[in-house]
Amino acid sequence: MLGYNQLSNPSNVSIQMTVYKVIVHPDFDKHHFLGSDITLMQLHQPVKFSSHILPACLPDSSTKPDSTTTCWISGWGMITEESFLPPPMQLQEAELMLVPSDVCDSFYRPPNPADAGPKPPGIHEDALCAGDYINERSICRASLLL
Repeated sequence: MLGYNQLSNPSNVSIQMTVYKVIVHPDFDKHHFLGSDITLMQLHQPVKFSSHILPACLPDSSTKPDSTTTCWISGWGMITEESFLPPPMQLQEAELMLVPSDVCDSFYRPPNPADAGPKPPGIHEDALCAGDYINERSICRASLLL
């Protein structure tokens, strides 16, 4: 789905395309719980970009953002841990600050490390953590309101 602002109300610039291949990162969940959780989708046909359909730009793999960097998240996910985004499912966005990995990691560690299992959850070198403490928004807990 490309060019959608509302999932249940496509516009004249919204299009749906079929996926040819799903490419899961070869190290997904290999070294640690949900590590390398990125997947690419190759479409059957090339995308014709427009003012409403643009590519996502990624930084070079050697880029190391500092903890004062802000970033934007967007999506149609849950708006709280208990509630889904209601119709018409308006695309949500939020500006967040990067959170230092050690601070973020403290939220994911089990109270008793012996209960962690073979692949304990946590924030590792292949992850970014971002949040907004004041407005209670984060990548994982998407309390997003426009």
